[in-house]
This record gives sequence, C-alpha cells and structure tokens, in this order.
Amino acid sequence: MNSVVMELTGREKEILDEAAAKVEEEMACLSALSREQRLARFRERQYPHPISFEREIGGTVYTVNAHFSDQATETTEGKVKHILSKNITL
Repeated sequence: MNSVVMELTGREKEILDEAAAKVEEEMACLSALSREQRLARFRERQYPHPISFEREIGGTVYTVNAHFSDQATETTEGKVKHILSKNITL
C-alpha cells in the first residue's frame, strides 16, 4: 500500500479536523436510522439542479457550469486522482 505524507498549515489542519468531525457526526446520525429512513434522508438532501454557480472576482463575474459525458470512460475517483496528481508534488 502506498502512503503519502503531507505537511499542513494550522488552518489546513483546522479545516481537515472540522470536515472529519462533520463526517463522524453524519455517520453517527445515519447509523441510528433504518435503511428506509436513510434513503429518504438522502433523497430529501439531493440537489436536483445542475451544478453551476457564479462568482465575482476582481469585478468580473465568472459562470461555472458542470457537464458530464455519458460516454466518459474515466470514473469519478480516477478523475479526482488524476487532478490531484497534477497538483500535489511528492
């Protein structure tokens, strides 16, 4: 198994700890629900609209729209690993 060691800034560590705490909290909540209750919870929290947003940076408004190809051969996990491998120097 490969492992990667990364040094985090204080703020990055805080963000990671907050995210881990939220995941733990959600897992505890979900584990207390029945299968039907979990599925209902997922359905009501599902975002039904396309993933898009607008952001103003330096007086310019940028619109971002996500598009997914039905013919894509790369998995989401593979795509994320590919993006991360380009942005992380080991």
